[in-house]
Amino acid sequence: MRITAIMLAAASIAAASAPALAAERVTDAQFIQANRCLGLTEAKALGEADPAALKQFIKDQRTGRHVFTSDRADTARSDAKRAASKADEATKASLIQERDGACKDLAAS
Repeated sequence: MRITAIMLAAASIAAASAPALAAERVTDAQFIQANRCLGLTEAKALGEADPAALKQFIKDQRTGRHVFTSDRADTARSDAKRAASKADEATKASLIQERDGACKDLAAS
């Protein structure tokens, strides 16, 4: 009986703390935007940038996503890399500004 009470107490404590430990889930649109940002970060044409924070953010957020959403996110990442590689100087400046502004804010959230 004592063991059962201890197990129930431990389970209730674990259940109460689980939501506090879980990362806040972002919307599908934000998840797709984060993948676009990863594509911009990984694009060699735009210069050096550290993708580690975005990769971790995406890894944490990927769990439980619908396959369609994951496919759209992968497409957004590929499209961003392609756009960066084919961009003229003005477009590159705009993409770098997006990467260094909105994308860093998204990764920090």
